[in-house]
Amino acid sequence: MTEGPARGDVVVEMTGIHRRFGSTVALDGVDLTLRKGEIHAVLGANGAGKTTLMRILAGLDSPDQGEVAVDGHHVDQFDPGAARRSGIALVQQHFTLVPTLSASENLLLARPLGRLRPSSRRLRRHLDELVDRFGLAVRDDVPVSALSVGEQQRLELLRALDANAEILVLDEPTAVLTDAEADQLLAVCRRLADDGHAIAIITHRLGEVFAGCDRVTVLRAGLPIIEDAHVSDLSRGDVATAMVGSESAGVLVAREHVPHETPDAARPVRLHVADAVAGRLSGVSLDVREGEIVGIAGVDGNGQSDLEALLSGRIPPESGRVEIDGQPLEALHPRARRAEGVAYIPSDRYRHALVRPMEISDNLELGRVPAIRQPRSTREAAAAERLIEWDVRSAGPAARAASLSGGNAQKLVLARELDGVPGVVVACYPTRGLDPNAAETIVERLLIRSAEGAAVLWIGAELDELFAVSDRILVLANGGVSGTFQPPFDRAAIGLAMTDSELTRPAAS
Repeated sequence: MTEGPARGDVVVEMTGIHRRFGSTVALDGVDLTLRKGEIHAVLGANGAGKTTLMRILAGLDSPDQGEVAVDGHHVDQFDPGAARRSGIALVQQHFTLVPTLSASENLLLARPLGRLRPSSRRLRRHLDELVDRFGLAVRDDVPVSALSVGEQQRLELLRALDANAEILVLDEPTAVLTDAEADQLLAVCRRLADDGHAIAIITHRLGEVFAGCDRVTVLRAGLPIIEDAHVSDLSRGDVATAMVGSESAGVLVAREHVPHETPDAARPVRLHVADAVAGRLSGVSLDVREGEIVGIAGVDGNGQSDLEALLSGRIPPESGRVEIDGQPLEALHPRARRAEGVAYIPSDRYRHALVRPMEISDNLELGRVPAIRQPRSTREAAAAERLIEWDVRSAGPAARAASLSGGNAQKLVLARELDGVPGVVVACYPTRGLDPNAAETIVERLLIRSAEGAAVLWIGAELDELFAVSDRILVLANGGVSGTFQPPFDRAAIGLAMTDSELTRPAAS
């Protein structure tokens, strides 16, 4: 029997990869080398070609030109089955779970545990073993559709790890995780690499690259800008410049926290939540005043998704109340909320904001109060202006929303929701999945709306982002508010407030 590759040996070599979609060049002569025992970060702005490169490696796409070799063997068959047989597992940015099944049942679909379907008890025991081994907590007592986004991401990771893949490819794995969860994931990846796995991580977070990765490749517009470089040989400025072409691009400048001209007590409360009970929320109270940004922090799965559903009107409070400018939220029809100046940026743009088969121009009109319908040419001209204003890169207003990349789809949502001057903005992970330049644009627009008087509730996953934008930060833990913090923010104190929110798994029945 021949021995496998030793630590540091090349296990994947992609050479001269080209891929074109119509007139769009996704990859233009890209090389990528993955080594046993290393974590390799793949970075780039939206549309740089990162995901396309990883999809080729995972057998979900094939190159127009170039070669791929795994363990020294040339790959000439590009399909997921061949990739799995080569020991490659891909965790995609958008989930592939069956929402009506439990976590353990989704594991069974990905990797059957025997010829006959195991019992529910055995399935749960297998899930528990994975959770204990990798420290990625996932509930198994509800359908996947009831799990938070963070829990679903953890389940996707467990499915890939359960396949015993030697080459693990993670596409934006921390985009939906809090800082603490992202640190935990990087620690898991480090342990896997130390055990001999080769790991590729697509990420936008420079902190992750310098905290936990060995090598880095940076793409821009399909071209390799930095190839197979040691992280220790680079600075954050080097990588940011390679990604976006600007030394200062992608640096989130903290908001200057100065006293408002009008004292807090004199500014009206636009959003009022009192003793709200809904889902995992247990007696949550908060106020957001005119011109204020209140950040919501916490380990995902501790009530953030329930707070979002409550404030968007998708679920009513079981008790307590939610008011917009003194009027009960449940009394406002979703369309009336837009008329009253309530903007909603959901955590899942595809489920709650966009209709992908519809044209971009029609998506920009969703939720508006019907008026005299303008001619199509007038609507498309107005839509084109907004697409330019928000740098939504598309084939034009008549293109389908499904044709947009994830980052451009998010900018489309913001272009619609922040049109005009909304009185209340509920922003749920608004910069998720965006490259640094796009994220900075989103932050600037939300700060402008706040300066114009909007009350902004910002549910976020990254503490640095919340520190930069918030006037106050509330921490959710176990469905309640475990702490309220004012700037300058104490990271250690906020982290301590978040530690009470560690997810606990129910005992196996």
